[in-house]
Amino acid sequence: MLQEDEGGGDCSLLPPMKKRREEEMDPISDLPDPIVHHIMSFLPTKDLKKISILSKRFFFLWTSYPVIDFDESTFNFNRPSQGTSASRTDEFLDHIHNSIRLRRSRMDYTAISEFRVNADLKGISVDHRLDSAISFALENGVKLIDLNLGFTTYQFPVSFASRSINVLRLTGLKLDVCSLILSCPSLKTLSLTSCEILRDIEFYSQTLREIELHCCVVEFIKIKAPKLHSFSFDSGTKDPKPCKIDVLQCQNIVYFSLNNVVNDLDWVEEHTSTLGKLKTFILNGCQDIEHIHVWNEKVERVEIGNCPLLTSISVMAHSLESFEYKGSTDDDHMISNISFIASRSIKDLYIENAVITDEWLETLVSTLCCLESLRLKGCNSLKNIVVLHEKLRILELVNCLDLKEAEIDTPQLVSFVYFGNMIEFEKMVTRSICTATLSLKPWISYNNESFYGWRKLLSFFGHCKALKLICNCEKELMMPEDLREKLLPPLYDLQCLEVEIKSLERIETDVVDSLLWFSPLPNTISLFSASSSRSQLQMIMKFAYDETIKEEEEKDVEEEDKKKLCCKSKPVKCWRHNLRRLDIQTTDVSPKYGSLKLEKYFLTNAMMLESLSFKIGFN
Repeated sequence: MLQEDEGGGDCSLLPPMKKRREEEMDPISDLPDPIVHHIMSFLPTKDLKKISILSKRFFFLWTSYPVIDFDESTFNFNRPSQGTSASRTDEFLDHIHNSIRLRRSRMDYTAISEFRVNADLKGISVDHRLDSAISFALENGVKLIDLNLGFTTYQFPVSFASRSINVLRLTGLKLDVCSLILSCPSLKTLSLTSCEILRDIEFYSQTLREIELHCCVVEFIKIKAPKLHSFSFDSGTKDPKPCKIDVLQCQNIVYFSLNNVVNDLDWVEEHTSTLGKLKTFILNGCQDIEHIHVWNEKVERVEIGNCPLLTSISVMAHSLESFEYKGSTDDDHMISNISFIASRSIKDLYIENAVITDEWLETLVSTLCCLESLRLKGCNSLKNIVVLHEKLRILELVNCLDLKEAEIDTPQLVSFVYFGNMIEFEKMVTRSICTATLSLKPWISYNNESFYGWRKLLSFFGHCKALKLICNCEKELMMPEDLREKLLPPLYDLQCLEVEIKSLERIETDVVDSLLWFSPLPNTISLFSASSSRSQLQMIMKFAYDETIKEEEEKDVEEEDKKKLCCKSKPVKCWRHNLRRLDIQTTDVSPKYGSLKLEKYFLTNAMMLESLSFKIGFN
């Protein structure tokens, strides 16, 4: 897409020699206009002025390009910021006027497909320069108009009428929607944002397919549009005024979304049961609804959230595949009644801040035979859960703070996430390719009992392909030496270990040593701080081992050979006796705590090490 520019030059004024040389070296001039226009569509806006010198036709071709795009921010880019914002806006409007005047001067100007204006017209309600540009687009059969005029109330041209326009997107205008629909009989998509609606919306349209109303104050909406398949309304305020919405005569609606609205109590059930082709229903921030009943056999996706008075949800939808509920964090307004009737096709289930019991969850999961994703967040009434499912692939338990025990038997699970307090697993059955993420709340103490529980928790994830630990501080990784001697490493089979430490100032060798106790034979260990700054500490260690280790594990070797191959106190093999090559990439450049100390550590402890490389920084 190209930006209109008032620059350019007349190539006919070139000197004869230069003109002849240009003709000899200018294959572009022989290309048809549509091909040149296609080439122009790949050029960024800032290069528009430059292309006028490439060919003697380019200056004229951009005036016939079917897409007109005026952007105030691009217009002011690299321009000296002199004068007030009002004067710069005035210059931008002059730029629009001059560009359109140049187009009008051409007797052979072509049809326009798109017309866009992006500007901040704060304080401007009418301007003949912009109105003239809009009229020019309408006169030339424009298909799409996109006017983003910022937070203003620009008066929409009264004479606006077009039989060609299909898409209309308006921001910051004052208009009568009903008159607009009547004046555009071919309109298919209407999107209004931060517009002042002059009167209630009530109309009939044979062509309209999509309506979006955002941050628009209106009290009554009644639409009859047999081809409408998408309706979205968002009042844009947490304290909305009542708005009666009636789209019952739009029987082809597939997507229906309401945000921050006030309506009567029976409205939801009436619409969801009447709209026979509805597939997606989204209700968010509705202030006065206490009970929601969604009864529709065609509905596939339901999302409900932030309805403060809501006490119960009942869904009867045979085709339902995805259900999402986000409740209030206020304990006094948490929903405690969610029921599904004949909705056994659910694949994705997300529940946040709801009062659900262990028995309710176990029963529901057992009945949802198609369930693939189960995500629970802030459900603090859960204490001892059981999740047994043959097809579940994703399981997330986030901030269910009273959860103490869990039994997980999910042989197809490929992703597991747990954020919360220390928990005990009775069982954790997943696929070997499963990736897991664990993050615990700050520990109360760092005694042996805490580390016993930590080690036991980690042992359920030793078979995973990758494990990410999100720790509050380094202490959570520093397993005491006496426990290392007594206990087996919990992550022996783990291939990739990723550790994020929220307060990491430098990468200590002791931390690396402890991580290699947790996971004694990894392929990769990544260690980094949680900071998002450019100075973020980060280290990646890649390990390559003696290939004979796998052969030795399969053979019944003599006890003396075992002692030679690995640590006497451990019945498992570790990196110390099998590491051949180590590649370390890090951002820690401190000699004391960085590469020199870590290099000494590995050279001292890796008995078969042949190659050790360090790389400072990440490209």
